[in-house]
Amino acid sequence: MATDVAFDARHRGAPGLAHGGAISAACDDLFGFVLYLVQEIAVTRTLTVNYLAPVPLGQPHRITARLQRRQGRRLHLEATGTGHDDVTRFTAEALFLVVDREHFTPHGADADVLAMFNRPPEHR
Repeated sequence: MATDVAFDARHRGAPGLAHGGAISAACDDLFGFVLYLVQEIAVTRTLTVNYLAPVPLGQPHRITARLQRRQGRRLHLEATGTGHDDVTRFTAEALFLVVDREHFTPHGADADVLAMFNRPPEHR
């Protein structure tokens, strides 16, 4: 799975550069979409971002993420962030733990939980 992102002034860390937290959030968000592809309900256990080069604001970057492997309830994911100039600026690794839908019930309205996870089979 991949997405294109251009960090802007809202994501500023150092002058002209994206904040590491914004980069981390973008990776975690894309990992969440990978869960739909592998048809699992899971939560982030750990997330590690390796910042390899500065990420300039206003320049497009492609973040590509995939499931690396499964170990029981453990889903190991990885991502790469590459600039429009083909420079890899960051990588990320995450461990997600598969949970039951009921994990979310105490934290949101039942209707919200059901709407998020009870999709017709053709949309899973």
